[in-house]
Amino acid sequence: MAGAIEEYKRLFREATVADQMKLFRLHIAIYLVVNIVWLALNMMGSISITPAWAIYFSPVGWGILVVVHYWFYVRGAEKLCMLREDAVESKIK
Repeated sequence: MAGAIEEYKRLFREATVADQMKLFRLHIAIYLVVNIVWLALNMMGSISITPAWAIYFSPVGWGILVVVHYWFYVRGAEKLCMLREDAVESKIK
């Protein structure tokens, strides 16, 4: 019985990591599309921002958040599952 539960936990962790990777890829795609359009509009002169270096706030700021997303929710997805499992198991005991 304990073997089946451990197998379930392992499969659940793998599924969670895969789901988080899909969400991360979507985040990257949206980041690239939005920031390429943003930078293109700025370079064409459709949007005027002063000082000129301020156009990079969005790509840099959002880029930092993409790294944070990867660090905690993709790289740490299995650890998050284990923490949730421990919290649930402590309530059961």
